[in-house]
Amino acid sequence: MGTRIVDVRQLPAWQFQPLLEAESQAWLEDLHWNYSASAELISAYLEERRLTGFALVEEDTVRGYCLYFREGPKGLIGSLFVRPANSQRDGIDDLLAESIGALIRTPDVLRIEAQLPHLSLDQLGPFFRSRSFQIYLRQFMIFRLGTAALEPLRRNPETSPTQTSVIPSDFVFEPWQRRHDREAAQLLHQVYRHHIDAAVNDQYCTIAGTTRLVESIVRHKGCGDYMEQASIAAIHRSTGRLAGILGITAVRKGTAHIPQIAVASGYQGIGLGSTMLRTAFEKLARERFTEVSLTVTTLNSGAVRLYERLGFRTFREFGAYVWNRT
Repeated sequence: MGTRIVDVRQLPAWQFQPLLEAESQAWLEDLHWNYSASAELISAYLEERRLTGFALVEEDTVRGYCLYFREGPKGLIGSLFVRPANSQRDGIDDLLAESIGALIRTPDVLRIEAQLPHLSLDQLGPFFRSRSFQIYLRQFMIFRLGTAALEPLRRNPETSPTQTSVIPSDFVFEPWQRRHDREAAQLLHQVYRHHIDAAVNDQYCTIAGTTRLVESIVRHKGCGDYMEQASIAAIHRSTGRLAGILGITAVRKGTAHIPQIAVASGYQGIGLGSTMLRTAFEKLARERFTEVSLTVTTLNSGAVRLYERLGFRTFREFGAYVWNRT
């Protein structure tokens, strides 16, 4: 029968199990991320025929799949994985072509986004470039926790020699709890709406979008298991306003991740972000975490330089892909 592309709803969920196990192993090895909970959720939704996408079937074996979904006028590529055969790219373009084509043929889909950090720009860039997608290089960075590693954070690299740090007496650090979510969404919108990250993810463009982002992190485990006690809401003492937020999640044993960090414009450049990171990292180290990861858009060069000064190192690069209907 050879290789064919099949709607995922035409196949029983059990046929995807070896593929999902291979995908989970790839995430663990390449991104230091335990993907098993996501794989279990995908399997359950496949069983219920709730997912849209295509599978690459060779004989009776599912060798790859691509899932996509709608969020209002936006389409998203949610998952893409192909087990290597003669080439890691083998089958990827076909799966993407079917999924992207289905979205583009839907008239009310005005935008498509895809971020697939386990697949490199070399693997996916040629396909998306040929379909007139904008491509943004992103970096997966990691920080090794330890006493010596925390020293750069104690020096507040955000502050210039002429600035005086107002940390910590002007701010109160509280665990980021549900009562902070509304202000957190407003802060993310204020900080990122005209930022390069809003071009990558248009949720930053509206408060409704940043509200969904916050919900995804805090409530829906969109970026791992949310760690409330390690996450920080920085409150400006004299005004009571939310000045900064730092979200921390656990993505595997010993590895934490930063899905969001933001400092309000009036409080940037004084060391608040570095102090939030140091405070959270000291707590994580006490809880036997050994590393913390984050992702950053390469065009956000100021953030990249800051993270490098703090001790983060890039261990993987990948693309963010965006298409807008014209």
